[in-house]
Amino acid sequence: MNFTQLENILGASAPNGAGVPVALVEALQTKWDDLGTPEPEDDVIIIRNYQPDPNATQFLSGTDPLSQSVTFIDGSNNSCEGVCIGYSTHATNQGQNFFGNTIFGNTTSLAPAANVVTVYEADDYLNKILNMLGSNSTLPDAQNFRVQNHSWVGTYENDSDDREALRRFDYAIDNNNILAAVGLGNSVPSNLPNLLVHSYNALAVGRMDGGHSSGHTVLSGYGTGRSKPDVVMPRLYTSSATSSASSIATFLHSSSGVLGTDAANSETLKAILMAGATKDEFPSWSQLDAGSQWHPLDDTYGAGELNVLNSYLMTVGGKATGSTTTPTTVPSHGWDYQTIQPGIVNALLYDFVVPAGSTAKELSIVSSWNAQISAPFNVGIPVVADLNLELVDSGGATVDITPGNGVVEGLSASTVDNVEHIYISDLPAGTYTLKVSSDSTHDFGLAWRMTTYSPTADFNGDGLVSGADLLAWQQGFGTTVLDPLGVGDLDSDSDIDEDDLDLFALSGTLTNAALGNGDADGDGDVDADDKMFFAQTYGAALPSSSVLQGQTSLAAGVPEPSSLLSAILGFFLWGSCQRRAWASV
Repeated sequence: MNFTQLENILGASAPNGAGVPVALVEALQTKWDDLGTPEPEDDVIIIRNYQPDPNATQFLSGTDPLSQSVTFIDGSNNSCEGVCIGYSTHATNQGQNFFGNTIFGNTTSLAPAANVVTVYEADDYLNKILNMLGSNSTLPDAQNFRVQNHSWVGTYENDSDDREALRRFDYAIDNNNILAAVGLGNSVPSNLPNLLVHSYNALAVGRMDGGHSSGHTVLSGYGTGRSKPDVVMPRLYTSSATSSASSIATFLHSSSGVLGTDAANSETLKAILMAGATKDEFPSWSQLDAGSQWHPLDDTYGAGELNVLNSYLMTVGGKATGSTTTPTTVPSHGWDYQTIQPGIVNALLYDFVVPAGSTAKELSIVSSWNAQISAPFNVGIPVVADLNLELVDSGGATVDITPGNGVVEGLSASTVDNVEHIYISDLPAGTYTLKVSSDSTHDFGLAWRMTTYSPTADFNGDGLVSGADLLAWQQGFGTTVLDPLGVGDLDSDSDIDEDDLDLFALSGTLTNAALGNGDADGDGDVDADDKMFFAQTYGAALPSSSVLQGQTSLAAGVPEPSSLLSAILGFFLWGSCQRRAWASV
């Protein structure tokens, strides 16, 4: 997740979800008490509700960054199959993860200032918001939420109702620009639940330990063969994994790099979240399934574990608009949102530059686009464009780092998914062109991150090996760095000075700061080899490219130094389509 590192850098100026309209959709929780007697007729209901407890400490003003209590809006108007009793402990827990006030205390919320929350009961949401009880042509209600959480799974009695619900759900996401996080089941092995995991446009979230339903979508008539989940989170249950993902999305929505930009579009933000996901935690991560068939995502872990730092850096890197003529040189972290025209001649081009003497430890690129749905909702197949990603070298050849392994790393061309994913490790120096092509006119979001490293004793990245670098080496001596990757110019003002040293001091021995820790030779530790490298190059001025294009540089397409520095510091269903019992996950 990597929020601690980001919090260390941003401090009190970190985004906190303020002003972002969010919704929590919960299955009705019913809990009985046997009162200590064996007779079932003596049992009493002690909980029958779908709403969080508004009096829970983490929803009150005392611990809120804005000194405000959470305002809960009941979107389902006490839809409890009778009188609502108590409050849902499941909903309360998901609220803690999603928008609770305590960051990394008893909760895992990154959006404690998201203080206006609309809550729906799942059956009521399906029937009266998506309008499953309306005519086949009745549109879902308009919704103004930027993030919506669904920590429940289920299925109707028949597939046709499931397909209609999914059509309506995907329509709502696309037409209301919602980042909707949906949960998987908590059992292995098991088929993917039809609702809402089979959605095209939602973000399906699993558990980091792989203890969730996963694999390929199987609902006939609704895009079979797509890999789910999309991402995973380090949580014990898919419910909390999903609500934690919603919290990250809300955090990003409140950041200056997203507000008022096309990064706020659901396609773009989904791409930003997925491109930021990490894979080091999963040695078995692969784009080949058990039958050696290629897919954009791993069948169990999707794109990997969500990483808020990586995703945030992409928002800071900003928009780089691809061109159909001359490739657009892009910063190491960034995004784009465009409407693409059909045909290879209309492919959008982006150049990724790995500087001479460097290696791209990771290049992660994700494109995401929405399935388009129209009424009537009881029939029809979603209209899904076929976008492809291809990364070619300077000679025009598709990048293939390990030929013969069944994966061409530089090509992502699924015919069924509405995401594509290129992931490459140890990409040699050179200029590489990304080609985004489509079979039809369609809008899409694109996001990327590239981290590079090269042997250098310029620990603080100021372009000169000097006493400041010796200090950095001394501070890092004896530490083991898990990720040999340098950050360098932390405030992205194209020089490393006292400001960057101050930021570095906040970061300690962070895994994304090996160069800044004194790891000159990129071997993952700080030792005498690095000191020798330092001694050999002391006093030598370095090429300017090491400052502007080096470790995780955001030099291209970022705000002016002062503004950037301010940003950094500054659920199952039985019966027909009426009242149903959906299961929390």
